[in-house]
Amino acid sequence: MSKLLKAKKLIECINEAGYEAYIIGGYVRDLLLGFDNQDIDIATSAHPTVVKQLFSKTILTGIDHGTVTVIFEGVKFEVTTYRTDGKYLNNRRPKDVHFVSSLQTDIKRRDFTINALALDNYGNLIDYVDGKKDIEAKLIRTVGAPEARFNEDALRMLRAFRFVAKLGFNIEQETLSAIKKVGSLIQNISAERILMELEKMIYGNYFFVAIEVMINTKFHHFLPHLKSGIEKIAVTKFLPTDLSEFLTICAVCGAYHEIVELPLSKQMIRKITLVYEMYSLEISEFSNLILYRNGLESCLLTNKLNVFLRNKDDLKEKIIAKYNSLPIYKICDLKFKGDDIINLYSKKPGSWIGMVLDDLSLKVLNGELKNEYNELKNYLINKHGIE
Repeated sequence: MSKLLKAKKLIECINEAGYEAYIIGGYVRDLLLGFDNQDIDIATSAHPTVVKQLFSKTILTGIDHGTVTVIFEGVKFEVTTYRTDGKYLNNRRPKDVHFVSSLQTDIKRRDFTINALALDNYGNLIDYVDGKKDIEAKLIRTVGAPEARFNEDALRMLRAFRFVAKLGFNIEQETLSAIKKVGSLIQNISAERILMELEKMIYGNYFFVAIEVMINTKFHHFLPHLKSGIEKIAVTKFLPTDLSEFLTICAVCGAYHEIVELPLSKQMIRKITLVYEMYSLEISEFSNLILYRNGLESCLLTNKLNVFLRNKDDLKEKIIAKYNSLPIYKICDLKFKGDDIINLYSKKPGSWIGMVLDDLSLKVLNGELKNEYNELKNYLINKHGIE
């Protein structure tokens, strides 16, 4: 059974208990656009405690804000009670919420008209804010006065750009004017939330359109560590495949120290740093040693930066072919192991073993030695006069 049919069965259970329930938000928007979307959210007049009682398997993911995750026939659905928001704090989240019984009241607190549509179990569309009309006109418009909505939650401005990237829609003029006026409020939003929206933006088919709109509104000025990178992307049409590539181009455009201070994984920081260092050294010849030490992914990204930012020849295929022909990929690929070295030298283990392995690796990568047990052993015997 499809997720949609299970959602309808869940809604039917809520309806039979005497409460309203609708599919709401992005799923309805994408349905009208003909897009596939498996993310189905449900809004209901039932209080969270009632939702919890109606279903045997629930998770209280955000019960203070009215959300209960219901595991229904093996599928998770977020079921949220109709609500109005209290006073917003720090231009991001409401201090509290008040549960209501009216879907129309709940709709009025949502961000954009295209995300404020509901669908009942019979396929009827509920549209209190002309969201369908805006979808047909390809417009992103806030529900209610845009400046007030952005003052409530400044992240909504970045979400507007994300929907430009996803859908290719225009931002409605009054909404656009409000972004220009209160764009600085984005500085009150945590780096984690900003990065999450930017990552979603990157995957949009209209990414460059969103970048151009961001620049035209000067919104990127309020993201100072990303500003130069965003401008470089617009000029060069460098298309990042993921967040790490996006942040790497920002790093090489002068914001390295700010980028590595962002709340990123150690793995991502290491990748950004490797590419930043190779790009700074203007490496364009990818030797066996560079490929071995830095890895294929980092070398390919350095090459991509060279192509777009320095107009260098694209060496992608050569780099891949060279990497695939490396004699070793890790130090453990050497045929002469650490234990072999200890036995050969008859010494206690220590950091010196790593130095010997590094020497062997370098010789093998440079083609001076074959990665064969006896050849590596004889090299060490001859080098150190071991009998």
